[in-house]
Amino acid sequence: MAVSILGMGHELPPVVRVGGVPRPRVAAPCGASDLALAASVAALDEAGWTAESVQMIVFATMTPDVTFPGSGCFFQDKLGCATVGALDVRGQCAGFLMSLATANDFIEVGKYERILLAAAEVHSSGLDYSDRGITVAGLFADGAAVVALGRASGIATVRSVLCGSDGRHYDRFWCEFPSSRRYPTRITVEDFRAGKHFLRIDRDHVAEFGRAKLPETVRELLAGEDLTTEDVDFFVISHVMADVAEDAARALSIASDRLMIAGAEHGHLTAASLPLALDEARQRGRVGQGARVCLAACGAGYAWGAGMIEFS
Repeated sequence: MAVSILGMGHELPPVVRVGGVPRPRVAAPCGASDLALAASVAALDEAGWTAESVQMIVFATMTPDVTFPGSGCFFQDKLGCATVGALDVRGQCAGFLMSLATANDFIEVGKYERILLAAAEVHSSGLDYSDRGITVAGLFADGAAVVALGRASGIATVRSVLCGSDGRHYDRFWCEFPSSRRYPTRITVEDFRAGKHFLRIDRDHVAEFGRAKLPETVRELLAGEDLTTEDVDFFVISHVMADVAEDAARALSIASDRLMIAGAEHGHLTAASLPLALDEARQRGRVGQGARVCLAACGAGYAWGAGMIEFS
């Protein structure tokens, strides 16, 4: 039996205006694991699992609760699922697909039967709200989505996932400090005053990459499935700039009735963007029984990925 999505849930904090646009933002001290915990309630309930029945946690985030240990460890403790393994995946904007590939392989080889895949981000506490950075700050949001994966009949089966990255362009979309390579201290007063502890993005370069890589990645996935875009019922595409995802969809000749741009409504949630958008599309009746759904994302680290799932 193929690996299946057995339950899903998501969590968005209250909306505030950032740079003139509405964005979900946490209103009190909160880590990525806290948002994931809230999202996990619906996922566990739909899967019919208890926290104690979870055998492994894979946690996708680029905004961990602390530098270390990983947010998966915090999530495991708050969830109360004993001492199961908890693995963080730092795939940034493609983090969910990289985590899905990892969890899928764990289950396929028989290592685990029940894996909880969490994707959560708290961007708001790491953004520059000054005039220097407010336009970038307005791109991002806080939120989480959780998926229960296992070998059983469920919501949808995982057909295939592919991932890649090009680390040559790491400094086009990054947060430089604090950094272990900064000697002898991880951040200096000068670094801090220059705002180098905030997320920075070369918007033009990142947009150019997305417009090229997203269609290429989708075509590669479809070729591996021996499908065309017309054989796919629905697409969920994620990029830090929603207009870039829209351009990629046009390049693939995807009509709006078969498309959801992850982040267009809430803002960019990096690793959480795809699963949260997928859960919303399902709840709104945009995808249903028998639907083939293609997921695609690219971004920081110049990482990318695509996946195909099929609703039961």
